Amino acid sequence: MSRQTNTGQPGATPAGTAPLLDVAGLHISFDGLRAVDDVSFSVSDGEVFGIIGPNGAGKTTLLNAVSGLLPLQDGIIKIAGTQVNRLRPDRITALGVGRTFQAAEVFDEFEVLDYMLLGRFGARPKSLTAAALRLPVARRPERRDRAEATALLERFGVAAVRHQPLRGLPYGLRKLIDLLRALFGQPRLLLLDEPTSGTASDDRVLLREALAEAAAEGVTVVLVDHDVQFVSNACNRVLVMNFGKTLGIGSPAEVLARPDVQAAYVGLE
Repeated sequence: MSRQTNTGQPGATPAGTAPLLDVAGLHISFDGLRAVDDVSFSVSDGEVFGIIGPNGAGKTTLLNAVSGLLPLQDGIIKIAGTQVNRLRPDRITALGVGRTFQAAEVFDEFEVLDYMLLGRFGARPKSLTAAALRLPVARRPERRDRAEATALLERFGVAAVRHQPLRGLPYGLRKLIDLLRALFGQPRLLLLDEPTSGTASDDRVLLREALAEAAAEGVTVVLVDHDVQFVSNACNRVLVMNFGKTLGIGSPAEVLARPDVQAAYVGLE
């Protein structure tokens, strides 16, 4: 995928591209504390967009709002032109939005292959009667999904664990499988929340490969991560947040060179 870097107005998408994700004037508060304070940005179709900032900057809160998991006090979120402010998370998912989370311990008991199938949960109309009676019309799509999920695991060299429960796997491998589960859903917009946290350098190589594959297939990605090098290598543009506010938007090189960003995020004076 050919990547363009925006050098125009802050928050604008690259020239000649339409925004797939458009966030305007977003405000989210908890007990009077502004976790997200008047944040606006747009992400063009096919772009890889990063969000960085120190702990407590509001990054995950922002992703939760886009996913429909948190209500807004003010602002507008549009995905492919559809305003999603009041849509349930399942309705937002149906628009082609995939998501990973910092932790997914609630699925510890799932075998890897069953967890992968969650990526397409709700993607096809289902008959409860056909599923309950195990009719061929219900079994055929599941067999196809299992074969395709296994093929995706094989592509990244981890198919051997497909029948193992998640709880027994190394943390870095679980993070990779979570990303593959999201990709298996064939999203148009993929939201990644700290995919490299707690991972070793070898794990990050596979995560980079999975992210590169998504980008090559034209998936629009919004990536939240603390690994500045990982974000810089992956993203066209980055948004830096601090105390819920926008500190800057631009190419990774431009934004990370700013003294205020270095002071707030990198820790330099």
